[in-house]
Amino acid sequence: MADKSKLGKKYPTIVWEVERGKIRELVRAIGDKNPIYSNREIAEKEGYQDCPASPTFLTIPTMVAGSMATAVLDLQINFAMVLHGEEEYEYYREIYPGDVISGVPTVMSIEEKTSKSGRAMDMVTMEIVYTNQRAEKVAKVRSVIVERK
Repeated sequence: MADKSKLGKKYPTIVWEVERGKIRELVRAIGDKNPIYSNREIAEKEGYQDCPASPTFLTIPTMVAGSMATAVLDLQINFAMVLHGEEEYEYYREIYPGDVISGVPTVMSIEEKTSKSGRAMDMVTMEIVYTNQRAEKVAKVRSVIVERK
Protein backbone atom coordinates (compact mmCIF):
# COMPACT_ATOMS: atom_id res chain seq x y z
CA MET A 1 0.00 0.00 0.00
CA ALA A 2 1.41 3.38 -0.99
CA ASP A 3 2.65 5.44 1.94
CA LYS A 4 0.37 8.50 1.94
CA SER A 5 2.76 10.40 4.19
CA LYS A 6 5.02 10.78 1.12
CA LEU A 7 2.58 13.11 -0.65
CA GLY A 8 4.58 16.06 -2.00
CA LYS A 9 7.91 14.30 -1.56
CA LYS A 10 10.63 15.10 -4.08
CA TYR A 11 13.13 12.49 -5.24
CA PRO A 12 16.68 12.78 -6.61
CA THR A 13 17.04 14.96 -9.68
CA ILE A 14 17.13 13.17 -13.01
CA VAL A 15 19.86 14.55 -15.28
CA TRP A 16 19.96 13.25 -18.86
CA GLU A 17 22.04 14.17 -21.87
CA VAL A 18 19.93 13.75 -24.98
CA GLU A 19 21.74 11.66 -27.59
CA ARG A 20 20.89 11.42 -31.28
CA GLY A 21 21.29 7.63 -31.11
CA LYS A 22 18.75 7.30 -28.29
CA ILE A 23 16.20 9.33 -30.25
CA ARG A 24 16.76 7.04 -33.24
CA GLU A 25 16.60 3.86 -31.10
CA LEU A 26 13.28 4.82 -29.58
CA VAL A 27 11.53 5.69 -32.84
CA ARG A 28 12.85 2.47 -34.38
CA ALA A 29 11.59 0.47 -31.38
CA ILE A 30 8.11 1.97 -31.53
CA GLY A 31 7.92 1.87 -35.33
CA ASP A 32 7.69 5.63 -35.89
CA LYS A 33 8.90 6.14 -39.45
CA ASN A 34 8.77 9.96 -39.41
CA PRO A 35 12.19 10.92 -40.84
CA ILE A 36 12.49 14.11 -38.77
CA TYR A 37 13.61 11.95 -35.82
CA SER A 38 16.45 10.26 -37.68
CA ASN A 39 17.49 12.51 -40.56
CA ARG A 40 18.84 15.94 -39.60
CA GLU A 41 18.57 17.30 -43.15
CA ILE A 42 14.88 16.46 -43.37
CA ALA A 43 14.27 17.83 -39.85
CA GLU A 44 15.91 21.13 -40.81
CA LYS A 45 13.83 21.33 -44.01
CA GLU A 46 10.75 20.92 -41.80
CA GLY A 47 11.86 23.89 -39.66
CA TYR A 48 13.62 22.14 -36.78
CA GLN A 49 17.15 23.07 -35.72
CA ASP A 50 18.07 19.37 -35.55
CA CYS A 51 16.30 16.03 -35.12
CA PRO A 52 13.84 16.65 -32.28
CA ALA A 53 13.16 14.13 -29.55
CA SER A 54 9.98 12.22 -30.31
CA PRO A 55 6.84 12.83 -28.20
CA THR A 56 7.40 9.84 -25.87
CA PHE A 57 11.18 10.27 -25.60
CA LEU A 58 10.99 11.46 -21.98
CA THR A 59 9.98 7.96 -20.93
CA ILE A 60 13.66 7.02 -21.30
CA PRO A 61 15.19 9.35 -18.68
CA THR A 62 12.12 9.03 -16.49
CA MET A 63 12.48 5.25 -16.25
CA VAL A 64 16.17 4.62 -16.86
CA ALA A 65 17.70 7.25 -14.56
CA GLY A 66 16.55 5.38 -11.45
CA SER A 67 14.59 8.02 -9.53
CA MET A 68 11.23 6.45 -10.35
CA ALA A 69 12.39 3.06 -9.04
CA THR A 70 13.68 4.80 -5.91
CA ALA A 71 10.26 6.44 -5.50
CA VAL A 72 8.38 3.13 -5.87
CA LEU A 73 10.57 1.56 -3.18
CA ASP A 74 10.35 4.58 -0.88
CA LEU A 75 6.57 4.75 -1.26
CA GLN A 76 6.45 1.12 -0.04
CA ILE A 77 4.62 0.04 -3.16
CA ASN A 78 4.63 -3.70 -3.83
CA PHE A 79 6.40 -3.77 -7.20
CA ALA A 80 4.89 -7.16 -8.03
CA MET A 81 1.46 -5.52 -7.92
CA VAL A 82 2.30 -2.45 -10.04
CA LEU A 83 0.59 -1.57 -13.30
CA HIS A 84 1.42 1.36 -15.53
CA GLY A 85 -1.65 3.56 -15.31
CA GLU A 86 -0.92 6.33 -17.76
CA GLU A 87 1.72 8.71 -19.03
CA GLU A 88 1.07 12.31 -20.06
CA TYR A 89 3.49 14.73 -21.71
CA GLU A 90 3.17 18.49 -21.96
CA TYR A 91 5.84 20.13 -24.11
CA TYR A 92 6.92 23.77 -23.90
CA ARG A 93 10.03 23.63 -26.15
CA GLU A 94 11.64 21.16 -28.51
CA ILE A 95 14.29 18.84 -27.08
CA TYR A 96 17.32 18.21 -29.30
CA PRO A 97 20.49 16.09 -29.31
CA GLY A 98 23.06 17.69 -27.02
CA ASP A 99 20.48 19.12 -24.63
CA VAL A 100 21.00 18.25 -21.00
CA ILE A 101 17.65 18.00 -19.31
CA SER A 102 16.94 17.70 -15.61
CA GLY A 103 13.87 17.32 -13.46
CA VAL A 104 12.77 16.37 -9.97
CA PRO A 105 10.21 13.54 -9.60
CA THR A 106 7.52 14.66 -7.16
CA VAL A 107 4.59 12.75 -5.64
CA MET A 108 1.55 14.82 -6.64
CA SER A 109 -1.28 12.60 -5.39
CA ILE A 110 -2.05 9.26 -3.81
CA GLU A 111 -5.64 8.10 -4.14
CA GLU A 112 -7.35 4.86 -3.27
CA LYS A 113 -9.85 3.70 -5.89
CA THR A 114 -11.88 0.61 -6.60
CA SER A 115 -11.77 -1.12 -9.98
CA LYS A 116 -14.92 -2.13 -11.85
CA SER A 117 -14.31 -5.66 -10.58
CA GLY A 118 -14.28 -4.40 -7.00
CA ARG A 119 -10.52 -4.61 -6.43
CA ALA A 120 -8.91 -1.86 -4.33
CA MET A 121 -6.02 0.03 -5.91
CA ASP A 122 -3.74 2.92 -5.01
CA MET A 123 -3.23 5.45 -7.80
CA VAL A 124 0.04 7.36 -7.34
CA THR A 125 0.61 10.37 -9.59
CA MET A 126 4.21 11.44 -10.10
CA GLU A 127 5.23 14.59 -11.94
CA ILE A 128 8.55 15.77 -13.36
CA VAL A 129 9.09 19.22 -14.83
CA TYR A 130 12.14 19.07 -17.08
CA THR A 131 14.39 22.04 -17.83
CA ASN A 132 17.29 22.21 -20.25
CA GLN A 133 20.88 23.40 -19.78
CA ARG A 134 19.68 27.00 -20.27
CA ALA A 135 17.19 26.62 -17.37
CA GLU A 136 14.32 26.76 -19.88
CA LYS A 137 11.27 24.67 -18.99
CA VAL A 138 10.95 22.11 -21.80
CA ALA A 139 8.32 19.62 -20.66
CA LYS A 140 6.20 18.17 -17.90
CA VAL A 141 5.68 14.43 -17.48
CA ARG A 142 2.88 12.98 -15.37
CA SER A 143 2.91 9.27 -14.62
CA VAL A 144 0.26 7.28 -12.82
CA ILE A 145 1.45 4.17 -11.03
CA VAL A 146 -1.30 1.72 -10.10
CA GLU A 147 -0.76 -0.64 -7.18
CA ARG A 148 -3.29 -3.43 -7.03
CA LYS A 149 -4.08 -4.57 -3.50
